[in-house]
Amino acid sequence: MLKRLEAQWSRHALSAKPAVVYPVAVCICLLAGWLLAVVASYLQDRADLQQRAASISQQLERQLSLANVALSRIDSVMPGNNCDLSSRLLAAVVQSTPHARYALRQAPDGRVCTSDLSRMDMPPAAPAGTSLSLRAELAGGSAVVLQRQGNGSSMLELGAVSLATILQTESAVVAATVRVGSQYLTADGEVRKWDEAMVQGLNRRVGSHDGLLEVVVQQPWVEVLWHSLLRRLDTLLLAGLAGVALGWALLRRQLARNSSSWEIAQGIRNREFFTHYQPIVTADQGECIGVEVLARWRHPVQGAIRSDLFIPAAEDAGLIVPLTRYLIRRVSKEFKQVALPPGFLVSINIAAEHLGMPDLVEDCKMLLAVLREKKAVLVLEVSERFPLPEHQVTHRVVQDLRQMGVKLALDDFGIGHADRNYLRRWGFDYLKVEKGYVSALGKDSFKANILDGLLQTSRQLGVQVIVKGVETQGQQNYLSVKGFQFLQGFYFGKPMTLNHFRQWLYSGITQDRVPSVAAMAAGRSEAADR
Repeated sequence: MLKRLEAQWSRHALSAKPAVVYPVAVCICLLAGWLLAVVASYLQDRADLQQRAASISQQLERQLSLANVALSRIDSVMPGNNCDLSSRLLAAVVQSTPHARYALRQAPDGRVCTSDLSRMDMPPAAPAGTSLSLRAELAGGSAVVLQRQGNGSSMLELGAVSLATILQTESAVVAATVRVGSQYLTADGEVRKWDEAMVQGLNRRVGSHDGLLEVVVQQPWVEVLWHSLLRRLDTLLLAGLAGVALGWALLRRQLARNSSSWEIAQGIRNREFFTHYQPIVTADQGECIGVEVLARWRHPVQGAIRSDLFIPAAEDAGLIVPLTRYLIRRVSKEFKQVALPPGFLVSINIAAEHLGMPDLVEDCKMLLAVLREKKAVLVLEVSERFPLPEHQVTHRVVQDLRQMGVKLALDDFGIGHADRNYLRRWGFDYLKVEKGYVSALGKDSFKANILDGLLQTSRQLGVQVIVKGVETQGQQNYLSVKGFQFLQGFYFGKPMTLNHFRQWLYSGITQDRVPSVAAMAAGRSEAADR
C-alpha cells in the first residue's frame, strides 16, 4: 500500500516543475501545521467554554439555592385578614435575599399578600412543585421568577439584570446565555424568545438547578480559526520550516541528477528518451522476423544513461507506465516510415502493473493501427521477475488485447517463479529465455539441462520460445540443432537506431524473408495443435 502511494506521489507530484514543487511542498506543510493548530485551538477553546459554562452554572446554582431557601420562608407566611404583618415578613425575606426584589404569598383560600403593597401581581399559572421562568413585562424590568405550588402559591422575583452580570465574559466574542424553557436571558439582562438556530459555532451546554435552566456558552467558528493562527504561531513557524526542508529535499536529495525520478519525468517531457531496435531472427538461417523495442536515454548533462539504471529507477518512482506510454507513441510515429514483412513481430516491454490498467488498451490502439496496415503483430513483454496482478481487471485487459490481435510474451523466463499453472492461466504466446542460460552452455550443465527440457514443455503448453543472449555462432548452431526456432542476441545484431535498423533490415544480409515468416506461422500452428 505504501509503495503504491509512493508511486502515485512520484507519478503526479514529481512530474511537476521545480518552481511548482517547492512552493507546493511549503504550502502542504503550512496547511498541515495550520490544521494541527486548528485542532489544538478547538480542543483548548472547547475546554475553556466547558469550564466557563460550569463556572456560570455553579454561580447561578448558589444564587438560586439562596432563592429556594427564601421561597421556603415565604411558604411559612400565611396571609390573614390584615396583610400588614404578612407584608412586613415578606419584605424582610426580600431584603435578606440577594437580587430579590418582590415576593408574593397566596393562601389556599385565595387571600394574597405581597412584599410591596404598591404591587399586586397575581402569580402566573404553574405546575405543582417548584418552577422557574423568565419574565420581561414585569415592573422594574425583566426578572427571574421562582414559584412553588402547594398549600397555596408562593413566588419570589429576582432582578434579571443583577443576575445577568454572572453571564458577562472577558472576551467580546464569547457569548453566554441562560435558557429557561422557550426564553433566554442575555448578558445584558434582556429576556428574549429562544431559537435553537441562534446557537452557532463552537458551543458548550451545562444544565443546572435540577434541569430547570441551561447555561449555553458559544464562540463563532471564525474566531476559533482566527485564534488558532494567533495562538499557534509557533506551530505555523515549525510547519513553514518543515515545508522549506521538504522542498529542499525534493529538489536536492531525492531529485538529484542522473537516474532520479525527477530527471526521468523531465526526460519524458523534454523527449530525451528514444528507441533502439534489436532483431529477433530464425535459428536456422538468421533471418529477421521481428524486433524488440528498447528504451534509451540521452541525458543533456550526463550523456547516455544505461537502461539497467533508469528502468529500475522509473519503476521505483512509479514513472514506468508514463515512460512506456511515451515510447509506444514514439514507436507508432517511427514505424509509419518503415515497410515491414507480413507477420513481423514488434515487441515492447511493459510493466506488470501496466497490464493491470484498462488504459493499456487505449495506449496500444495507435500503434496497432500502424502495424495492421503493415500486417505486423504487436507483442507485449512482461518480465517474470514481477508476477501479474491476480484480479479481474488484469484478466479483462488481457482478454481485450487478445481480441485486438495483441500477443503476450513472458520475458526473462527462467529467473522467476512461473510454473505451468501460471503459464496456462495467462496464456502466453512466447517465452523469452533469460540470456544467462545461453551463456552457461558448456559451463553449467544444470542450466543446459533445463534449456534442453524447455522445448518439450513449450510444445505441451502451446507456446513458442525465443532464446536471448546469443553471441557466438557455436551457440546458434547448438540451439538450432536442439530445435529452437527463434533467437536474439548481439551475434545477429545489437540494438540500433531506426535508420540503422531500416538499412540493416533491407540490406543484403536478409534476403527472402517470406519462407521464414511462413515457418514462424507454421510453428505457431503446430504448437497450437499440440
